[in-house]
Amino acid sequence: MPFSLMKNLQYNFALLKKTREDKEMSKLEMAHQLCLSLNQLESIEENSFRYFPAECIKLAAVKKYALALHLDLDKVILNKEDEAAPSNSLMAVPVLLSKAKNGIKKGTYRNKAIYLRKAWQDLLRRLLKN
Repeated sequence: MPFSLMKNLQYNFALLKKTREDKEMSKLEMAHQLCLSLNQLESIEENSFRYFPAECIKLAAVKKYALALHLDLDKVILNKEDEAAPSNSLMAVPVLLSKAKNGIKKGTYRNKAIYLRKAWQDLLRRLLKN
């Protein structure tokens, strides 16, 4: 069984590609359905780390791909015990102090950056729980 070893992530990339081809979907159609670029979809199918900035983002994309093809995640993602590693890295972000204590005014650039970082972390946590 072919599988990918990308740091901690192991997944059956050949099953994803074969299932997509069996359903007669083009790469472009599938990429559009998953909101991924064509390069990212090819990266998943070709067992490559290119076009993904982090392992946890590729894991979320692989999960979305498998669910879109109605595949069992246990058959696609081969190392469930290592799967928690990317989400644990989100917990390493230092806890922020109160705005009043640091003198951050409402609407400042730093306040907006903090808000966006928290929003992305929350989104990644929710995607990785599925």
